[in-house]
Amino acid sequence: MIDTAIRRKLQLLSAWCGVLYVLGLLIGWALVAGFLPPHRPSDTADTITAIFQTDYMRIRIGMVIVMFTALIVVPFAALISQVLARLEGSAGILAYSALLGGAGTMVLTIYPAVWWLVAAFRIDRSAELIYLMNDMSWLQFIGGVSLFYALPGGIMIAAFFDKSAKPVFPRWSGYFNLWVMLLILPDQLLYFFHSGPFAWNGIISFWIPLFAFGGWFLVMAYLLRKAIVNESMTH
Repeated sequence: MIDTAIRRKLQLLSAWCGVLYVLGLLIGWALVAGFLPPHRPSDTADTITAIFQTDYMRIRIGMVIVMFTALIVVPFAALISQVLARLEGSAGILAYSALLGGAGTMVLTIYPAVWWLVAAFRIDRSAELIYLMNDMSWLQFIGGVSLFYALPGGIMIAAFFDKSAKPVFPRWSGYFNLWVMLLILPDQLLYFFHSGPFAWNGIISFWIPLFAFGGWFLVMAYLLRKAIVNESMTH
């Protein structure tokens, strides 16, 4: 049986995984692959193909980093599920939903990276095929928020109904999670626009959700770490 000190260290590491997940995405997807700012959905097939033919090696390396980054979200979601299970009295609807939401976030991180890797694997493919795989990647990477919602949704409910003296997720974090969900929701309009604020590179569908999504991981990591340090969590 793992003793209390080791469990506490595992919990702290899992809390830090929220920060590491954001950093991993920034390093692999933005810095190495060079996907920030994102490709424009209005770009032609030849323009996108030229990007992959020129930067295929950095895209491959960046997407491999993203694939490993996807794994980091698992212990973070597991820790959230553990907290929610404690609040429910046992593993219940909120805990299981959050755990599956974390698994869904992992999938929605790794699959776009795979499609980008496929596009960069054979740079002599037809421009239309590379164009298709790039579309698939962006539409999943930015637009696939439905599974992620199980995480902030579960925390929001817990924050509003937890009556303990020192809640892991205080009431203000419930409103924070609600606002994160509302700020990300308009990115679903990216499926209907090729340019403008609602396109996948626009302020409504990309930039605002990007900061809301990244900020959520940082704030939740802070709250979890604070609870562990202050021994607000049972083991």
